[in-house]
Amino acid sequence: MMRSIIKSVARWLVACAGQIDRRFVLILGMLMVSVLTVAPVSPLQGLGAEPNPTEWRGVHIMAWGLAGGPEGLIPLKEAITKVFHPMGVNVIVFEVGYNFDYRSHLELRQTKFITKKDAQDLVEHCRQYGIRVIPQFNCLGHQSWRNTLYPLLTQYREFEEPPEAPPGQRWTELRSWCPLHPEVNGVVFSLIDELIEAFSADAFHVGMDEVLVIASKNCERCRDKSPAEVFAKAVNDLHQHLVKERNLTMLMWGDRLLDAEMFPYGKGWETSRNGTAPAIDMIPKDIVICDWHYGKHQEYPSVRYFQEKGFRVWPAGWNNVDAVRSLIRYSRQNNMGGVVGYLATTWVLEPGGFCWALVGERHPALVSQRALDAAQAFHAAMEELNASADQPH
Repeated sequence: MMRSIIKSVARWLVACAGQIDRRFVLILGMLMVSVLTVAPVSPLQGLGAEPNPTEWRGVHIMAWGLAGGPEGLIPLKEAITKVFHPMGVNVIVFEVGYNFDYRSHLELRQTKFITKKDAQDLVEHCRQYGIRVIPQFNCLGHQSWRNTLYPLLTQYREFEEPPEAPPGQRWTELRSWCPLHPEVNGVVFSLIDELIEAFSADAFHVGMDEVLVIASKNCERCRDKSPAEVFAKAVNDLHQHLVKERNLTMLMWGDRLLDAEMFPYGKGWETSRNGTAPAIDMIPKDIVICDWHYGKHQEYPSVRYFQEKGFRVWPAGWNNVDAVRSLIRYSRQNNMGGVVGYLATTWVLEPGGFCWALVGERHPALVSQRALDAAQAFHAAMEELNASADQPH
C-alpha cells in the first residue's frame, strides 16, 4: 500500500516538475528513497509491539542442571537447521540457570557451564534462521531439587526463605530465596545482566513457577505479609530492572497467578494453593504470561482469564500429544487478541537429548523415552499450528 502511494506521488512530481520548487522535489525524493530502502521490521521485534505480530512458535530448551553444559549445543544447532527452521520455529527460550560462566559471581557457576562465546555463537546461528533466543534464569523458587540445593542458597544461606515444614520434610519442597532480603537482588541481577549481554537479549524469561515456600512464618521479613504481596514484590522488582531500566520484554510462568479453587487443573503444581494468586492484580500487564498445562482438558479457562486481566498469554504444553493438540485448539478458539502463539516445553535431562531425538538419533545413552515423547509432541504441535492456522477463529 505504502509503495503504491509513493509511486503515485512520484508520477505527480514528474508531471509538476516545472511548476514547483526544485528543492522541494529533491527533499521529497530523498524521503521516498529512504522509505523504499529501509529494512523491513521483523514481526517479532519487541515481542508483539506491532498491531499484528507474527505468531510465536517457541521451543523451551532445558540447558541447566544435568542438561547443562556445552555438549547440548551441537545437537541444538543441528535441530535448528534441520527441524526448527523448516517447521517455522521463531523463538527459543533457553533456560541456562546456573550453568553459565558467570564472571560477577564465580562461586555461583555450576561445574558444567557454557561460556559467553558459546552463547554468542548460538545466537548468531539462530539469527541465520530468523530465530530469536530468549535466555531464562529461574527466579525466586526452584532453588533446590530433591536433595540438591542450588548454588545461590548454597553460597548465601542467609538468602533462603526458611521453610515451615519440619527439617525431615524440607527436601520434599522446592526451596526459595527471600525476595525481601536486602542483598539478594544485587546478586541475582548481576547474573541476569550477564545473560542479557551474552545472548544480546531483548527479552528475558524469569521463570517464577512452582514457588512453594513463600511468606514463611519463620522469616522475620515476611511473616507479617501475605504470600501474594511477597510474590508481587519479587515480580515487580524484576520488572523494574528488566523492563523499566533495561527496556526488555519480561516473560514468566503463570501457575502462581492461578487460584486452585478457581481453575480445575487437578492436584498438580499448575495452580497455586499457597495464596500467591491475588498477585495477578498487583503486577504490570506488559508481562508475557507463559500459561503451561501438560494434561488434556476439555477447556483451559486460564487462557481467557489472563487475557481478561490484560496480559498477553503464551500457552505452553509438553509431551502428551492429545493434550498439546487440545491446548492449541482451545487457545486459538479463545484468542481475544492476546494469545501470541504456542510454546513447546521439553524437560529432558540428558544434554541435547530432545534435539538428538528430533534429528533421528536413537542411542539410549543420548535419547531417553522422555526425549522421544517430547519430540513426538513437538511435531504434533507444529502440525496442529499449521492445521488450525487455516481455520477461522
